[in-house]
Amino acid sequence: MTDLLWSTTGAERKVAHEVEARWGELLAEVDTGAAERDATGRPVPSRFLGRAGALGLQAMPLPPEAGGSGADPLTWSLILEEIGYRCQDTGFSLILGIRAAVVRALWETGRPDVVERYVRPAARGELGTALAYSEDADAFSFRTTLRRTPGGYVLDGLKDFVTGGTHADVFLVYARDGATDDLAGCLVHRTDPGVTVRALDPVGTRTSGAAALELRSVPLVPERVVVPTDGLSHAQRLLNARRLTVCGAPIGRARALVEHAAARVNAAHRHGRPLSDLPNVQAALGRMYIAVEAARALLYRAAARVADGQADPMFDPLVSAAKHLVVDRVRSVLEEALQTLGGHFYYGEPYFGTCLRDFAGLVAVAGTQDLLAVNLGTLTAAHCARSTPSPDSAPSP
Repeated sequence: MTDLLWSTTGAERKVAHEVEARWGELLAEVDTGAAERDATGRPVPSRFLGRAGALGLQAMPLPPEAGGSGADPLTWSLILEEIGYRCQDTGFSLILGIRAAVVRALWETGRPDVVERYVRPAARGELGTALAYSEDADAFSFRTTLRRTPGGYVLDGLKDFVTGGTHADVFLVYARDGATDDLAGCLVHRTDPGVTVRALDPVGTRTSGAAALELRSVPLVPERVVVPTDGLSHAQRLLNARRLTVCGAPIGRARALVEHAAARVNAAHRHGRPLSDLPNVQAALGRMYIAVEAARALLYRAAARVADGQADPMFDPLVSAAKHLVVDRVRSVLEEALQTLGGHFYYGEPYFGTCLRDFAGLVAVAGTQDLLAVNLGTLTAAHCARSTPSPDSAPSP
């Protein structure tokens, strides 16, 4: 039997060593105050995000032309998993992931002025970005509007949930163009007149700097509209990529949780025996292990598909299935830990409660679980309708 608990390839071990060598000290510092920040609802300090940029972490998934290191989606997912394993501050990895996705989306506009003013400073950690997409409406009914004026545009609306909003200097906002009814993407500065950033108090991911973004007659020059048409497709490409990257750190957290729970049952005794000697406890730990490894396997198959250029950038079935499975499996690890540890989980260390709240929040990130299942089911039914005969037309056996 191998001495290693988790199955890892040479590439995965190389990534783990790189994370330790380049960013291990930073992650240890971030982790040190994570429990207290979670308890009080304080976001991860901006200085840690700035150091992540200065040390090259923020730029890892960005292309060299954008000031990045060109790490492919599989490598970036592995880096995020290792961050999650080493650091229990979920907000840190969430903000890193969303900033990378936004900055890449800005680079893909192909505009040199956008790259120089926003992309390169963001890659260096000198500029914080955030995605302002979600509001209390579907994408075809957004109430955030972009109205044309003689000198440019005026933006009005409310974006209800913005991850990393309290830290952001610039927001990528999607709004409905009042003249065309099309969705557009525009850049809003925190310091623009009419902009208010209001901190939220979420149930989980309490260190992620969640905020609402209020926009009241915000004037924008034409250059700030970076996606003038078909913003919905642009947003869907960003969200599809986000489904992949949002899964890495929670898998790392789940790995750490399994080890934490195993250490707890090894230390606890009943009737003169460690709890880990009981077959039902062993089975629970086994199911936790299976859940994590199954989630890792599908996530990295999906990441490899994206890295090979085989994925649909708008809505990839495997990426969406991976996000759905990862969320289900890491939450099942929590349920097993609760059933096994009982009072040690519920009344004991705050660590378990933090995981419980943080993992629950994954349900709604980058598409709810039900929405992903509906979309995948619709896709499956449509494909089978095209490629297989109806039961009525099939020959009798």
